[in-house]
Amino acid sequence: MIVTVNFEKEEYPETELSVSEIIKRRRYSFPHIITTLNGKLVERDHRETTMVSHGDELEIFHLISGG
Repeated sequence: MIVTVNFEKEEYPETELSVSEIIKRRRYSFPHIITTLNGKLVERDHRETTMVSHGDELEIFHLISGG
């Protein structure tokens, strides 16, 4: 499948993957992550069960705080 992740096309051999699995494959370990799938918020509790399919657009943002 081909999906857009953070505005870049990515190809995966599977027909669908969970949002959580894509985060793991990208090796994101940030403590505060916001995810949207096709423009809709995917809450942390739903990342394991929300599936990404061919043609979907996933955005993964990590929040940074400082002072």
